[in-house]
Amino acid sequence: MAILAGIHAVKHALDSDEALDELLILKGKTHPRLNELVYLAKKQRVRVMFVPREALERLAEGVPHQGVIAKLRPQGLIDFKTWLKTVSEQTSGLVLLLDQVTDPHNLGACIRTAEAAGCLALIVPKDHAANLDSPVVAKSACGALSRLPVIRVTNLSRTIEDLKQSGFWVSGLAGEADSDIYQTKFSGKNALVMGAEGAGMRRLVRESCDQLVHIPMPGSIESLNVSVATGVALFEVLRQLAT
Repeated sequence: MAILAGIHAVKHALDSDEALDELLILKGKTHPRLNELVYLAKKQRVRVMFVPREALERLAEGVPHQGVIAKLRPQGLIDFKTWLKTVSEQTSGLVLLLDQVTDPHNLGACIRTAEAAGCLALIVPKDHAANLDSPVVAKSACGALSRLPVIRVTNLSRTIEDLKQSGFWVSGLAGEADSDIYQTKFSGKNALVMGAEGAGMRRLVRESCDQLVHIPMPGSIESLNVSVATGVALFEVLRQLAT
């Protein structure tokens, strides 16, 4: 179950009608903004509980909670094969796959960017990935977790092969690739694979891609943060698909 911590994050979730299961408020703490959250939660029939600080600290995992935590209602695991059937007839679209992105801040930021880019889904491996239920991921995603299909798979390489069989052209981002993302032509259904900063994609994942492309960087920095690179790459593909 995903956790949202902090007044701003919880208020955004309530205003957006996200599926909240429970609102937890620090026992004995009173504040107009907390009172507003309680009012909104009860109005939306969300259960409200007043709990000791220790309970909030344990759930927040270091994220500043300001006396409030919300539990997102479980959305259930999305089955990859079932999802793939729903997009098999589409002629265009964009999917993001992440390999070895273990930092929850980066994972959350990538989810936020993927939703903003209108991705059909985000796919992550069950291993070699940050915990999707982390409050850090939810905070960084800024509500995108409830609006973007996020799929966990056991084998990312096999998933890429299934995407290719369904008509997706799979491009992996790699700094050493010969092809420039701006000179590469994208059309139809595309899947973009991003590896973690430094570690990159695993060998089998890399070899499963149809092509490898890089983001040209005239500066002296060797690599971008994965969430920044994801934004650059997704919106370049999206720009080309829209023209």
